[in-house]
Amino acid sequence: MPTSPSELVQAFVAGAGRSCPTGKEELLGQLLSEAVARSQQAWSEVRIPPEDFARHLGKCLPAGAQLEPGLRAMHCEDLYLALAGLEGDRSALEAIDRTALAPAERAVRRVDAADAFVDEVMQLTRLRLLVGEDRKGPRLSEYAGKGPLRRWAEAVAVGVAVSLKRRPEHTTPLDDAMLESGLGASDPELAMMQQRYRPSFRAAFAEALASLSVRDRNLLRLSLAQGLGVEALGSLHHVHASTISRWLAKARAELLEGTRAGLARRLALNTAQLDSLLRVLDGHLEVSLSSLFKEN
Repeated sequence: MPTSPSELVQAFVAGAGRSCPTGKEELLGQLLSEAVARSQQAWSEVRIPPEDFARHLGKCLPAGAQLEPGLRAMHCEDLYLALAGLEGDRSALEAIDRTALAPAERAVRRVDAADAFVDEVMQLTRLRLLVGEDRKGPRLSEYAGKGPLRRWAEAVAVGVAVSLKRRPEHTTPLDDAMLESGLGASDPELAMMQQRYRPSFRAAFAEALASLSVRDRNLLRLSLAQGLGVEALGSLHHVHASTISRWLAKARAELLEGTRAGLARRLALNTAQLDSLLRVLDGHLEVSLSSLFKEN
């Protein structure tokens, strides 16, 4: 049964925490019905209950704004898409990628056109918008429809890009983070090998990391440096958590194998010495990486 205009008005004023002014219910009902119809037409593949949408519009109304002018000023179609994305609607997330984040990527390239930089910025932007970080919820929940979602997402992405450019030491933390975690000095034999072979190991590790695909590097970075689990990574990539688990396992295996191959090329050791070194490094790294990945 379709939601009536009066039901939309009730949800809208409840979201705004106000009462409907006398004589305004019919007009507000008409405006809300039109906003729902436009939004459903704009995003025909996305469906959220009209009452939930009306309530969300009320919550987004600026403090002190009158109901009717405030509603007319909102970018309702974009708010509809954002709300569906926050609720995890797959079609909405794909539409946000297509209509908001793809244009934002072009703006990021004006800060730095390097593919690796742009990809890292966009991954962090998706993280910030759709998942949240540092105990904060998704930034997308802060979008209030005052301007187009595309421009708002662009501002967030450019902010991430500028922040990373100002702190270049933080843009590629993965190799140092994994090296420090993977080469602890608790094992005396490992500590000796760390001191003697550390330059070669760092070079081999960096080479192996660079050889991974952009997707795999960023999966490792978000998993290790940001502490994201497979469910959150699955939401970012629009795939099931089990797929993320397979991708992470593959990336980890390729990273370890590449590091071993790089060491073999760099170290002038006989076969027995190299085998001994690789056994110690391999066993320790495998345990360290397994404990760092947040697979659940």
